[in-house]
Amino acid sequence: MTARGTALLVALLATLAGYLWVVELAPRRAAPPTAAEAPPIRTVPTAAVARVELAEGERRVTAVRGERGWTDAAGRPWSEGALSDLLAALGALRPLTTVDPDPAVPGDYGLGPGARRLELIAADGRPLLALELGERNPAWTGLYARRAGEPAVLLVGGVLGWELEKLRQAAPEANP
Repeated sequence: MTARGTALLVALLATLAGYLWVVELAPRRAAPPTAAEAPPIRTVPTAAVARVELAEGERRVTAVRGERGWTDAAGRPWSEGALSDLLAALGALRPLTTVDPDPAVPGDYGLGPGARRLELIAADGRPLLALELGERNPAWTGLYARRAGEPAVLLVGGVLGWELEKLRQAAPEANP
């Protein structure tokens, strides 16, 4: 073997070792930090909720927590399923995105004076959550909503619409 051949083999070995170091063995660079995840819609514990109210035009669905469980405003018992499912969904549901930070026409999203309203209230009457609920998005995968007193239109998962429908159907006045 000549000096030239030896130099070529050493250069090839150095190239392979460099490749292994850079591509295979080098310490992995940390991924860039992701944006902070939005907090869930309901941030208080379920046990703090003493009253749930859903207002849709003239119709109002009310559930009040008492010593013997949930009842409607007239004292008729609720089945636990629909209410516990709604509260669990609100505790897990996070805004997917802010659709419009300050809409010129909230009615475009089904929001405004005639919109549905969902309120969670503490035993002392303090509001824990107040949402104005609009229409579903065009793909029907989400629901437009905004927190009371805030202009921003949020998109939340469509599961909220399904849970509200279950709540309406389970209401004692809906099932005499």
